[in-house]
Amino acid sequence: MSQTDPVYQAYPWLSPQWNQWQQLSGRLGHAYLLSGPKGIGLHAFVNAVAQAVLCKQPQNGQACGQCTSCHLFVTQQHPDFSQLRRLEDKKDITVDQVRSLIYKLNETSHQGGYKVTWIDGIEYLNQSAFNALLKSLEEPAQRTLFLLTTHQVDRLPATIKSRCQQMNFTPPAMPDAISWLHNQAPQVDEALIKRALRLNWGAPIQALDWIQAGMFDEDNQWNNDLKQIQSGRKTASQSVTEWLKWQQPERVFDYFYQWSVSAVRSVMYQTNPDAPVPSNNQVQNWLRFQQAVLTAKQNWLANANKELLLESLCLEWLSIQQSEEPLETVFQSRIQKGKLA
Repeated sequence: MSQTDPVYQAYPWLSPQWNQWQQLSGRLGHAYLLSGPKGIGLHAFVNAVAQAVLCKQPQNGQACGQCTSCHLFVTQQHPDFSQLRRLEDKKDITVDQVRSLIYKLNETSHQGGYKVTWIDGIEYLNQSAFNALLKSLEEPAQRTLFLLTTHQVDRLPATIKSRCQQMNFTPPAMPDAISWLHNQAPQVDEALIKRALRLNWGAPIQALDWIQAGMFDEDNQWNNDLKQIQSGRKTASQSVTEWLKWQQPERVFDYFYQWSVSAVRSVMYQTNPDAPVPSNNQVQNWLRFQQAVLTAKQNWLANANKELLLESLCLEWLSIQQSEEPLETVFQSRIQKGKLA
């Protein structure tokens, strides 16, 4: 997507939200909460909105791309635009970051128009930072616009939600996503496109990144490793050691989750009357394993022992291949000390 392309042309599924924004632009509020999954263009949308608000001569609600303000914005030098996000080495957005932002917002606008602030990952504000931000949301400076984005809206306190107008973003329908990816990567066959979308939760941009990064090789390695674990030619520990060397080893959870989805779907949409029918115990185990994968991923994000966690997940997968006994998972809703801590 170039700086001059309308965001709704680059990502057609954003057209409803863009039209909604155009209806609001003549009577802007002071704070908007934009929520949606990763990989569908949420950040591109916010950039387009911020640039249009700061533009000196917008055209049909779109930034002109030619004025001084647009030039400053594109080169990331606009003095009236602030972006706040979690620092790479930090767990949270801190109160000191918020206080520095508020100090800047209290200054006079350099360009004589709006001051726009984008808080990327509002869910990462710690409690002190939330409290510091609330006053500015309640009593914003004149011609100040807050754009708050989150991929985890359920983590936000009601005090933040109630002070913002909300816009929700969702992935496009699967046929639309497939069509878009065909246009972006015409050399890729449809089977791989569908696999990329499933592994990236239907998010087209993230799926395209997955394809362009050659992640199908990683996917193939994971599948081959499982076959070798099941046949006894490789141990779970050996496979996990290799997975942990990946740039994003947490992708293993997406692979396992999609495996469980496909297993359950194969029963629900069975069209071959001669195919073996899994027992009810097997299906129940697939569903239990699916929940275990989600909980394991939460434990990973909570800094559980990563090697032990993945090995345990592998062994649980292996156990439901070898037995129809009900799966007894070690992955509970909270990390259990002595098991995964």
